[in-house]
Amino acid sequence: MKGVQGLIIALALAIAGGVCNWMYLANQADRYERVGFIKVNVDEIRVGDKFKEEHFEEVKIPRNALGNIETAAVKWSDLNTVVGKVAIRDYARDQILLHEDLRTPPTLPLNKLIGKDELYFWLPIDTRTLNPYQINPGDMISFRVPRQGVPTPVPANPDPTGLKPSAELGMSATDEIIGPFRILALGNRRGSLEVAKAAGQSAGSENSIALVAEYRDGKFEKKAARIIDINATTAMKGVQPLLHPANTK
Repeated sequence: MKGVQGLIIALALAIAGGVCNWMYLANQADRYERVGFIKVNVDEIRVGDKFKEEHFEEVKIPRNALGNIETAAVKWSDLNTVVGKVAIRDYARDQILLHEDLRTPPTLPLNKLIGKDELYFWLPIDTRTLNPYQINPGDMISFRVPRQGVPTPVPANPDPTGLKPSAELGMSATDEIIGPFRILALGNRRGSLEVAKAAGQSAGSENSIALVAEYRDGKFEKKAARIIDINATTAMKGVQPLLHPANTK
């Protein structure tokens, strides 16, 4: 009887030991399993250069140390999708290629980029009050329209990144702010300036801006109708653009 009990205990210990050993090996395997990503293997890649296979080599990172790299970086297994694309920025040796580095200029017509109940309209840009090279399609913009005959002192430190109360912006309480609007295009540019340059596209004249607005039952929404009327009477002279923070919707 004692022999049987001893055998059972020994078998239980063997099973427990096996489970512990399996868990240890599984943990070690996860620790040392590696995922390959694309790393620059030359001293320099310049913006506008076409990616070549010899520009890159594989860098392997332990899976348990990946963090968010796995979603942000391009895997080595996708190298064939990278070769032939154009660099949209400069690279130095040992930099890891990111998915956002593979952007290409938009090719869809503008009317494919708006919703069913939206229209886009164009406004002129006064480059004395707005530098188009500092903004991109997708940014949100509003417009300050001063009331006639009301003095509007210029603030010492204007903040064009958000819409603060008019007193904080050095505006009269009677000034009108119209917006926000989503920018669809600047001249013929529909993406960021660096992407356009990398693709060899000429920005051309960016003295007009395409904005998106709701259009229902044959009518623009109020803010769009208002700024269109102002443009018709003033050609946007004296109207000050105000750029919103990047997370504005």
